[in-house]
Amino acid sequence: MKSGAGRLRPFSGRVWRICDDAADPLALVASPEGRFHRGGQPALYVSLSPEGASVALATYAAPGDAPRRLWPLDLATTDLADLRDEDVRTALGVDFEDLVARWADDRAAGRPARSWRASDRLRGLGASGFLYPSRKSPEHGHLVMFSTHGLCRGGPSSLWLGPSLLF
Repeated sequence: MKSGAGRLRPFSGRVWRICDDAADPLALVASPEGRFHRGGQPALYVSLSPEGASVALATYAAPGDAPRRLWPLDLATTDLADLRDEDVRTALGVDFEDLVARWADDRAAGRPARSWRASDRLRGLGASGFLYPSRKSPEHGHLVMFSTHGLCRGGPSSLWLGPSLLF
């Protein structure tokens, strides 16, 4: 067993994703890189609540964007890390500052994103993904998955009204 892999746990529950109106909510992200994925690495970002999904997407939403939908998804996996827990982060060798680092600032400066350290570590342990706290609103939790294995639609979507109408 790889060092720290014993800290990976099962997770079963509802998660939420906001995506373009015509997009498949189970599709991996289209962007070549992001907060927890380098070019060529698969990733799918979801949140533990509709409110958390809105917080996460608010940074990227702009007036005039195409309509988006809020999707409930059901997830069942056996090997997820909960990096909201300090003891788990310590055991897995993940620095909290790596989770909250502004990845786009690093990339704009020509550096690898500091946040990639956490995802590289968990990918190396064979995790299916990890839970992490919202940088903007720590009471909300998010989840990055490294594949769509174990995810399915959990019901019909609803029109996402955008951050200005929710907060």
